[in-house]
Amino acid sequence: MNGHCQLRRIAIISTAFLATGCASNMGWQPEQRESAIKMPGPEPVSNIVSVNKFFSAVPWLIFDDPSNGRIDGFKCTVYLEGHDSPKGVFGSGTIVVTMYRLESDPLGRETPTQVHEWELPPEKAFPWRAKKPTMIGWGYGLRLHWDKELDLMGKRVAILIKYIRDDGRVISSSRTVLRVPLVGDAVTQVSLAPSRPARRL
Repeated sequence: MNGHCQLRRIAIISTAFLATGCASNMGWQPEQRESAIKMPGPEPVSNIVSVNKFFSAVPWLIFDDPSNGRIDGFKCTVYLEGHDSPKGVFGSGTIVVTMYRLESDPLGRETPTQVHEWELPPEKAFPWRAKKPTMIGWGYGLRLHWDKELDLMGKRVAILIKYIRDDGRVISSSRTVLRVPLVGDAVTQVSLAPSRPARRL
């Protein structure tokens, strides 16, 4: 009788141990899956007060055909400044990048003509979010492609970046004026990426 009770006690303890282990494992697996898909960086904020952009010495890119040296894009880094911090944050609104071709009228006055615009709502800006912050915070490393029909070789262009907040307020950067190199000039980075998160307008 004592032996039977002892066997029964061992069976109960073993069952409880297995049940506890199973419950513990079930609680651990979702946590591991969540941490595996969690992206780095803070949550996006809505109260953006400033837009800053930075271009490298050679920002030009070739997307379609590197063999002909025809430039059809550029790269830049954008930092959105929130109300509570002077450092870059991610925004919950829309980033709009507008490019103008700069020419002169007969009187020598500058005449900008809009030639391309990229609109990046949060889901399209997401792939460009930095994986780690710099000294000035979290930013977006944009790589933007314009239409191959657009010939800007040797032309001066102005690039303006706007941010449309959730409340509709528009925050604009200062403009950056650049000259697109001619065919054959050095381009430091070539992109052959098949996906282009920036929507052509």
